[in-house]
Amino acid sequence: MKYGLCLSLILFSASSTAAPLTGPAVGTIAPDIKVRNLVTWEDVTLSSQRGKVVILTFWASWCGPCKRELPILEGAQRAVGKDKLVVFAVSYKDKPEALAAIKKLASNWQINVMTDPNERASRQYSISSIPHLFMIGRDGKIIANHLGYGDRTMDELVADINAALAEPLSEGQ
Repeated sequence: MKYGLCLSLILFSASSTAAPLTGPAVGTIAPDIKVRNLVTWEDVTLSSQRGKVVILTFWASWCGPCKRELPILEGAQRAVGKDKLVVFAVSYKDKPEALAAIKKLASNWQINVMTDPNERASRQYSISSIPHLFMIGRDGKIIANHLGYGDRTMDELVADINAALAEPLSEGQ
């Protein structure tokens, strides 16, 4: 089934940030991280999502572009379904008061809003600017690295999701 049409319908205009890419290279196995679901308070590892396409985005409540990106990711999650696509939105340097407010909102979302105790995940992915999004294929390899938010990056994201979903699963996945 094609998801491009559904995903393209959830896009809207925004400005883009240009900065050098950091973090693990495209084509490498994504570093495994353990983050905590803000709503359920469960610890989840990235490796536990193998077999699904994973969008791993680092964001913060005080980041305007991040707040524009999350509804797009929510729409993608709803359009594709949790059996094929999982979104981990990892909070970056949010204060406890902000996390409490986010928890109330996130309880109605399809995406997984995660906390990063001790900023281990953000260090493993060399996060210094947000929003910073990685797409991880069903085989656990990084297939895209997007820094910033805008029309171009969202068009690329849709293309990356469609390409990742079109890839056949290999044995053992």
